[in-house]
Formats: sequence, C-alpha cells, structure tokens
Amino acid sequence: MNERPITGQRVSVVIPMYQAGPWIAETLATVDAQSYPIHECIVVDDGSTDEGPEVVRQFAASARYVVRLISQPNAGVSAARNAGIAVATGDLLAFLDADDLWHPTKTERQVHLMDRSGAPISLTGYAQFDSGTRRILGVISARRPERALRRWLAIEGSGLLVSSTGMVRRSALAEVKEFDPRVSICADLEFMVRISRTGPLAIDREVLVGYRSHERQIHRQVDQWAENTAVLFNEVLTFDGFPRSFARRCRAGLDAHVGYAHMRRGEIGSAATHLLAAARQDMFRLLTIPLNAVGRRALRRFRASLYRGTWLSVPSPSEPGL
Repeated sequence: MNERPITGQRVSVVIPMYQAGPWIAETLATVDAQSYPIHECIVVDDGSTDEGPEVVRQFAASARYVVRLISQPNAGVSAARNAGIAVATGDLLAFLDADDLWHPTKTERQVHLMDRSGAPISLTGYAQFDSGTRRILGVISARRPERALRRWLAIEGSGLLVSSTGMVRRSALAEVKEFDPRVSICADLEFMVRISRTGPLAIDREVLVGYRSHERQIHRQVDQWAENTAVLFNEVLTFDGFPRSFARRCRAGLDAHVGYAHMRRGEIGSAATHLLAAARQDMFRLLTIPLNAVGRRALRRFRASLYRGTWLSVPSPSEPGL
C-alpha cells in the first residue's frame, strides 16, 4: 500500500461498474499508472452479469494499494457511486466511469490545483475517443467553469464529465451529500449545480481524461435523458433562484432538443409535440438549439484535429493546452 503522500491529501477513487467487462481492466490500469499515490480504489459492481467483477478481483490481488469490490443489486449509476462515496476514506474523492481512462498525471495535477485554489471540486479537459479505432473524435476544455455549468444547464454547451474528471473534497461532500438517484442520466449536472453553491469551481484545461464512445452508453437513451432532465429542472430551476427568463430558456431548450431528436428518428408526431411546446415557451430556441449543437460539434472536432492521433497519442500536459 502507498504511504501517505507529501501533500497530506489521500485520494480515493470511486468507480461505478455495470457490464463493463470489456473495459474495466484498462480503466484500472490507468488508475494504477498515476504519478500521484492512490490511497484506495473502490469499484461498486451494480449487478453485473459479465466478467467485470472477476477482472476487478484479479487486479486487486496484485494492486499496490487497497482495491475494494462492492457488489449490489442493480440500482443505477448514481446509487452505485453513492455506495462508493459512503465507504471511501480519502480526503479527496476522484470519480471515474468504468469505461473511461486517465492520463498518468491527472490525479497529481488535480491535487495541486485543489491545494492552490481551495475549491470544493476540480475538473479537467477531456477527449472523446472511439472505442474501436481509438481515434479522437472531440476535445472538450472549458475556460470558465461557472459559465460552462450555466451553458450545460441550458443545453447550450458540452457537459463537464464530472463522472470521470471530477475530484471533490470530503468537506464539500458533507454539505451536498450524494448523487441524486432520481436523475441518474444527468446526475453529474444536478450534482454540479449543488456543489457550485459551496465555493468557486476549479478546472485544469489540459486533456487529462479519455472519454470512451461506444453504443452501450446510457446517454444515448434520449427519452430517459429527457425525463431525468425535466425532473432536474423542476428541482433546480424552481428553487435555486434562477431568473424566470433563464428557466423558460432551459425548458424550451429541452423540448427543442428532444423534438429534433425525434425528428431525426422519423417520429414526426412526437417531434411536432415537443417543437410546439418549445415554440410556446421561447420561439428562438428552435433556432439556437441546433445552431449551438453545430457550433459545439465543430469546436470539438477542430480541437481534436490539433492532436492528429488517437487517445494513446494525446500530448503530455507539458505541451500547450487548448
């Protein structure tokens, strides 16, 4: 087991896992490769029926630090992440999805960022990569995290991938508690809104996380995502002091986004229902939602083109960031 690091900050890694057998070994390997000592790694198996749990057991047998495998009946990613949080003993908790990957210096850079900033949570840039070819599909790196959070909430900007880039202080978790299991698909966003009330957000713009793109990802379930987001809006936009105009913009944006998604699938009736609802709330969102989507995609691809390679060839953080 690693000794307590010189900064005095022990890092616990929390990984929720469900049917991640094809990827979990590589994910754990990137935790093991961290330049900063890991205090413990907690993998919460959320009712998997594949080889994932056995892969974790084999890894734990030779790990240089404590690796705990917790098994529970399937209850969703938020419940699994919360189970890991409940038993973690570190001063800082770093979240990682079971199919994503870390740059070797990710933890070290974030610990020092947390020390310098005093922020309750820190985030990093990340690269979307194709699971089969390893080709980088897009790069997301926010300059101003508070603005990025607001745009994420309004469905105007890219997500901050808290589930794999986030590192949070235990003291902040004492205030915000845990992830909301009612909104598992957008639990990252709901969690970020609550933790942003506890202090300024910190972000390292370097690409320190690889976000694997594959067909089994839960965010591809548009209708369930829309239901979760509507619940989130009912909680956050009603009680969090946002202006009515912003709340209306968010709700109209949700209807427009879902409407266009149904239209792409040829579901004209459902598309018309959502698009009319968006128009009644904020007509301009019928235009700004697709324009924002095109702009985000273009920016992600432009940043990806600067790397000219695969996830394995992402530049080290010593090179200029985006």
